[in-house]
Amino acid sequence: MGARHGRVRDLLLVRGGTVVTGQASLRVDVLCGGVGEILATGPDLEKPANCTVVDAGGLLVMPGGVDAHTAIGADEAGFGRTVEALAGGTTTMLDTMHPQGGTLDEAWRAWWHAAEHSRVDVGLHMALPAATPGMMHDMDGLVARRGVNTFHLSMADGLSDRAILQLAGHAAGLGALCRIEAQNAQAIACLRAELEQAGITGNEAGLLGAPPPVEVEAVGRAIMLAGLRGAPVQVGPVSTTGAVACIAAARLNGQRVAGHVLAPHLVVDEAVHDPDGTAAACTTLPPFRDGTQRRGLWNGLASGTLGMVASGFRPVGQPGNGLPGGLAERMRVVWRHGVQAGLLGAEEFVAATAQAAALAFNIYPRKGAIMPGADADLVLWDPDVQETCPHGSGTPYGGIALGGRAVHVIRGGVTVWKDNRLYDEGGYGAFVPCPAFSPGLSARLRHAARLSLR
Repeated sequence: MGARHGRVRDLLLVRGGTVVTGQASLRVDVLCGGVGEILATGPDLEKPANCTVVDAGGLLVMPGGVDAHTAIGADEAGFGRTVEALAGGTTTMLDTMHPQGGTLDEAWRAWWHAAEHSRVDVGLHMALPAATPGMMHDMDGLVARRGVNTFHLSMADGLSDRAILQLAGHAAGLGALCRIEAQNAQAIACLRAELEQAGITGNEAGLLGAPPPVEVEAVGRAIMLAGLRGAPVQVGPVSTTGAVACIAAARLNGQRVAGHVLAPHLVVDEAVHDPDGTAAACTTLPPFRDGTQRRGLWNGLASGTLGMVASGFRPVGQPGNGLPGGLAERMRVVWRHGVQAGLLGAEEFVAATAQAAALAFNIYPRKGAIMPGADADLVLWDPDVQETCPHGSGTPYGGIALGGRAVHVIRGGVTVWKDNRLYDEGGYGAFVPCPAFSPGLSARLRHAARLSLR
């Protein structure tokens, strides 16, 4: 699995569509080639010799989606399922590896070998279970040599405030970012123990054991801890209006904070946690919420407070929190309930599903953009399709409306999905190294974050 797509690609010209980026929509053509990059954009580009033309008439041409939160880890079978992501228009994933003993470099190697089976391009976020001297030494190597610029810190798994302070400060000094999964683990454990004593377990306990205040408190505390170290921070997934308000308040105060939401939390109702209901059982942390909380999440997306929408895909049996499905539906959910519902524009859709994640994790404009030099990752999108997701095991979206459809997906300048099937000519994905932010920028961000706490 190389850092680019390796060999020189045949020329491919996407003609006649409407190109949509996070900034604008334009009627221009896109020429792809080289080693998988965009060579030129412009109106009515001349067709070079020996060039394949893709007719995008009547379709939108958007950057391939960037899914910023999955937890496949060192699971080859899980990466085999990334063909589902291609079917939904996603061409890049930023996966999270939870080390199971050993060094962080050993965890990175195990992840790398599994990720060779990915059909999409992949980058890595490394989870940190503790703040030991050895752990921080390993962080240095991942940032310097392994293309890792983001570390996952989980309050939900019991990581202490002291550890978060130490790890966030060390990461910021390296020019790296921390993503904090903010849930009050002690409160959740206490509530669930009381529920179990009352005979309430399983699905219902998942909802009642993690009420909105548990998340809101933790999000505020995560932002405060990062601010004490002058560290920019990414918080999520969030599922409550209170968490959105915490992020908005910190941003208004000058702190460098971003947040993300999982697509199912935008549309799946808390009724799935009802033990007497007809909905399929679905256990996740954070749990699904009621309509008031979901409206707050959509408002956060529309206002830019929540920058990105991820799938939260995690194969069964892998560590961490997440859902065993949803790779194919992520972008379709946002299109149907965001764009077709009139809450978001097409440009905001691109920002939420591709550009914002690429910017946040320092891989823009290689990803999330349509411009010369960017990776030739394109999705040709039918904007008018509407259908209902069928019920089935592994999907939280049964019975929920989906919109839009990826008609033709290009990754690295090669067709990988078309006519509802995988094109094996596209092969496997490439590794996406996420470069550290420059030390000078890191120092300025830390200074600004400290000032924001005054």
